[in-house]
Amino acid sequence: MRATICTVARRLSAFGMRFARHSDGAAAVEFAVLAPLLLLMLLATIEIGRAVNSDRHFTAAVGTAGDLVAREKNLGKSESAALSNLDSMMKSIEHLMRPYDASTLKLAVISVRASTKDATDTRVSWAYSHNGMSKPGDCSSYALPNNIVAAGNSVIVVDATYEFKPLFGDFVPGFSGAMTWTNKSYHSPRNSCVDYVEGDNCTKSC
Repeated sequence: MRATICTVARRLSAFGMRFARHSDGAAAVEFAVLAPLLLLMLLATIEIGRAVNSDRHFTAAVGTAGDLVAREKNLGKSESAALSNLDSMMKSIEHLMRPYDASTLKLAVISVRASTKDATDTRVSWAYSHNGMSKPGDCSSYALPNNIVAAGNSVIVVDATYEFKPLFGDFVPGFSGAMTWTNKSYHSPRNSCVDYVEGDNCTKSC
């Protein structure tokens, strides 16, 4: 009986040593362990790259929108013409978002004028909304950064938001849902102001 137990123990020991030295399939096991991590790193790299590039397009679109408006002396000979002109500008701005989805890009273009007596008394001359972006009412007070506009002058403000939607949000931590970005830019008009309708002469009764 004792001899049988010793024989079985020796055989088990020999089998264990042979198993430990046996390397067939080790690479497959290692790949199975590492593959999910490598795939996750690849997807994260793709998403980070898309997010950074999309943000650059968004920043460029906001800045270009303000620059297009600021170079105008007036936006049209009537309110309908001014609105049509602004709508056309926004179509051009949407092209700057390509190849990313521009449907979630929202912009408000706001002309803000400082009082001739007090540069800190700044009010909205006119405001335009694209894609449902909230905008302030005409003649309402609008706070600006310090020293951005002199008394009697005006500035074009572009207030914008963009919703970035990850492609692999269900798999990459930190990208589980849409992200809303915001941006605001300030532009000095090429002339003293940008009239919404030709003939306003930078004045508005408030």
